Amino acid sequence: MSSPAGRVAPVLFGSALIVAGVAAAFRVGRRFRRFAISGTSMLPTLRAGDWVLVDEHAYRGRLPRRGHILVARDPREPWRHLVKRVTSVDLHGYIRIEGDNAAASTDSRDFGPLPASLISGRVRWRYWPLSRAGAVL
Repeated sequence: MSSPAGRVAPVLFGSALIVAGVAAAFRVGRRFRRFAISGTSMLPTLRAGDWVLVDEHAYRGRLPRRGHILVARDPREPWRHLVKRVTSVDLHGYIRIEGDNAAASTDSRDFGPLPASLISGRVRWRYWPLSRAGAVL
């Protein structure tokens, strides 16, 4: 026979786990944004139909580095987002971005370097399709 105290501990532990899970989901929800990949400009790294998480806090107070994959607003159509790889960052904070599939990419070769203010965040994780889920490098 178990004591009342023995039954309370698992309930408290379970409640604490639920509260921690909700808090973590809220924090993740405020920091990360989901994006669907369309087009072929980032092949083979990202494919049309991939879903990624973008860290919107990654570049707060700092600039991206060469090789990072980021999301930025298109300088010609600000409502549109671009997913590209950083190829260089100059001393004035302008970022050159290019698609991995140069033949199918509209990027800094077409519109020049972007000001850092157009960067939305860094692509961190592909979560769909499950067969390709994992960190995005």
